[in-house]
Amino acid sequence: MQMGTVAKALLAFGVVATVAANSASAQKGKAAAPMAPAGPASLAGRWEGTYTNDMTQKGGRLVITLAGSDESATGSVSLTPTGAKGPVLAEGAAAPVGKGVQTAGGLPVSLMKSGDDKVTGSVDAAYVDPGCNCTVITSVDATLTGATLSGSFAARDSKTGNWNFTSFTATKRTGR
Repeated sequence: MQMGTVAKALLAFGVVATVAANSASAQKGKAAAPMAPAGPASLAGRWEGTYTNDMTQKGGRLVITLAGSDESATGSVSLTPTGAKGPVLAEGAAAPVGKGVQTAGGLPVSLMKSGDDKVTGSVDAAYVDPGCNCTVITSVDATLTGATLSGSFAARDSKTGNWNFTSFTATKRTGR
């Protein structure tokens, strides 16, 4: 009978020791584990920044307004060259009323994430690029890091097939 009591005591001690060891191991694991990264940055929102044509070194102001999900979004992009009275417009579009950057409208754009921080897409209308004064078709290749979207517009002249690249950086604006 006494063996039963000793066995029970040893069994109870073993359970307590195992639980304590697992708890200490878990605590060490928590302290050593890297912090979980923030959730994926969302494409949707209003992005404001600047752009520079890599060939001409001319640039201006950029506004991208997107609606959609964390993974894909559509909307508009307005490019206003420095010194211009208004944004670049899609071929055949009417000039905007008022001055400055167009807040509604602009060139239609579609973007999607192709990785954790890679964004690809296109400007979905031909437009006259003021850098070459030619009609272009444009793709977008960018990186999304938190509240910053940066990359390039690759514009192909629809007549000659020549490419030019425009670098941009935009920051997500909230509360507007």
